[in-house]
Amino acid sequence: MTLIAALTSMPRAYHPERGREVADAVGLTDAVARDLLAGAAGCSPYLASLMEKEAAWLPGALDAPETALAQALVPAPDMPLKSALRQAKRRVALLTALADLGGAWSLEQVTDALTQLADMACEAALQAGLAAQRKRGKLPEGEVGLFVLAMGKMGAAELNYSSDIDLICLFDETRHAPDDYPTIRNACVKAVQQMCATLSDLTDEGYVFRTDLRL
Repeated sequence: MTLIAALTSMPRAYHPERGREVADAVGLTDAVARDLLAGAAGCSPYLASLMEKEAAWLPGALDAPETALAQALVPAPDMPLKSALRQAKRRVALLTALADLGGAWSLEQVTDALTQLADMACEAALQAGLAAQRKRGKLPEGEVGLFVLAMGKMGAAELNYSSDIDLICLFDETRHAPDDYPTIRNACVKAVQQMCATLSDLTDEGYVFRTDLRL
């Protein structure tokens, strides 16, 4: 089912002219779809900016939202990871917000989509951090005993649009010989630091999630 066919409500634009400008930029001809975009963009500068950045992607996402969500949750392999994750954030946040504002998705579907984004982003960023340490010869191949627990709203699959993510990172030193433990532990710390930077650094494309390890 298309997102437009699933709508049960319609946002009202606080700034109708701005909303119409953004809808025009996306180029949809369906009147209901244009009303949805104009209503959302006319209330939220953030959503308006996402629509402008993802204007080429958005029409297809409205036609097949479940497929678009699944594809957005896979980082683009032809982009640097930081850019790929920020693109995924834009697309998931935009699609989820439109489905939310239009009453097409339940609260559980909305928070689940945002939590899936956080799960994917953490996994991709952590694996990149570990790979960098392996390339430097600081970690062996395979599992090293490092794992990450999501706390708070992420742990409960209740992330909202502005949530940060609270993580606890644990390391099982019993997997390694005592003489190797300090080197491997230090490399894991660096991998986690890189993971957090990948997610939290504010670039020209924004950030993915603010990440808090202080719990």
